[in-house]
Amino acid sequence: MEQTDNTEENGEATEMLLTFEAESFLRETGKWAHFIGLAGFIFSILTIISAFSVSAIVGKLQQTYGTGLDAKALSSGLSFLYFAFGVLLFIPSLYLFQFAAGLKNGFNYGDQSSVNFAFQRLKSYFRFWGILIITLIVFYTMVFIAAIAGGGLKA
Repeated sequence: MEQTDNTEENGEATEMLLTFEAESFLRETGKWAHFIGLAGFIFSILTIISAFSVSAIVGKLQQTYGTGLDAKALSSGLSFLYFAFGVLLFIPSLYLFQFAAGLKNGFNYGDQSSVNFAFQRLKSYFRFWGILIITLIVFYTMVFIAAIAGGGLKA
């Protein structure tokens, strides 16, 4: 795959040369993305399985440390957090895996549409993390403001 089409904002297609060195870098990036995607799948599945087993662990803690622990609320909350974290980990892993598969197919078979799909998935991967980070920044800012307001009310 020597040349790729790059569409500019006005809709005109331009030719762009992909050098052997750049293709080599992208092939290696694809291999790492494949590995990280698979590892993410494994960790997300283990996290989701942990979400379903946390109630047994919390029940055992209640037996050990007494009835002062609200086991039902704690196990429900932890199960939800583990499940949500597992799903949040699965989505970017899927995007990375699809990026790697698209690059591999595109370079091995000279299929431009596979390479385009791969870069679309890479864009989705970064968009996912960007939205998640913005959401966390907003959440932590609100918690910080609430903590300051709550601290000011006590004084």
